[in-house]
Amino acid sequence: MGKHSRRKPSYLPKVAVGAAPLALLLAGPATALATQTDPSIPLPLDHQREGSLDRGAGFTTEGDTSVFRGFLNNTERNVFGKDLGDAKAVADVRRSVSETVETRESVTARPDKVGALGAAKTAETLKQGQREAVKVDRYGSVVAGNETELDRTGARLTEVALDPRTGAPAFVSQDSRALRASEGTYHAVRPLPGVGVITETNQRGGGALDRAFRLDGGFSGDLGGVLEAGRSSGHAVDVGDLAAVGTTSTQHGNGRFKGVLPLDVGSGTAFGQDHAFGGNVGPGSGLVTTGQDVDLAQHGGGLTGAGSHTISGDLGIGEVASVHGTTTSSVRGVLPTTDPVRAGQVTQSGTLDLTLLGQPAHTGYTAGALPLELKQS
Repeated sequence: MGKHSRRKPSYLPKVAVGAAPLALLLAGPATALATQTDPSIPLPLDHQREGSLDRGAGFTTEGDTSVFRGFLNNTERNVFGKDLGDAKAVADVRRSVSETVETRESVTARPDKVGALGAAKTAETLKQGQREAVKVDRYGSVVAGNETELDRTGARLTEVALDPRTGAPAFVSQDSRALRASEGTYHAVRPLPGVGVITETNQRGGGALDRAFRLDGGFSGDLGGVLEAGRSSGHAVDVGDLAAVGTTSTQHGNGRFKGVLPLDVGSGTAFGQDHAFGGNVGPGSGLVTTGQDVDLAQHGGGLTGAGSHTISGDLGIGEVASVHGTTTSSVRGVLPTTDPVRAGQVTQSGTLDLTLLGQPAHTGYTAGALPLELKQS
């Protein structure tokens, strides 16, 4: 959050929004756009509606592979407005759906290989959001909104082949699926132009699953998956050109596993968070951020881990002077082990940058333990 002369409701970090599955319509390109007053609404509201529909499909060839691609994009927006004397109420509702499909098919006939391949990729998205606002002439406004998103992706591949020289068959099958969802909210109260309180939040979650099997003189396979979740929020107080203060916070985590057949299994988990607080008063501005992350992984009978903690700060006075400093502590290790170096490695690093009347100066260091190491950066 640096120095600025004017802030808008959108200066907080944008929250994510989402997607969902639908059926692909394979037809020629088409679009639609309309603006009208909906007679089905009994109240005398101003109503504007607009939307678009784009869809298409086509075949191409890439070498000995036939490729089909299709897409569908559909958007709709409805805006309802009502004048209430010096005040006006507006509701803005938006929806969009999209889907893409790509398939590949090929047949190979060579002296060293005879086989067939089939593959497909799909991506589907659904987004929906709305925002309501009440605006009063010569004064401010109150705005509230929310957005949701659901997103699904998938991919598969199957290949069967034979080596005519040896008669050895080969078979490959791969499949992956992912599903993610998120929801965000937005609120702003501005009693006067340029003055207000703003809040944004977001929650998200999802998971993915991947598998692969191979048969080529032997059998092997992979199976992996991950579940993840996170949240973020932002809050700000804006007093126009005089001052502004804001804070943001994010947290995220996941759990994962991966197996390699016939006997090799691993798992892990990770967590991270970031926080920031800053603002500006007149020509002065400041920002402080902190971040922590931890990652643990298990493979066989061993456990590996890593973590870090970072603090960063900025302070500035217009074009006169600015200071930036960062310090990071990190640790990593492996258990069980008889090697003291692998059991735990600790590193501490930091930098300090100073600019005075356009003249920069920099200093930094990195210190390590087990084994001890100190160097200038």
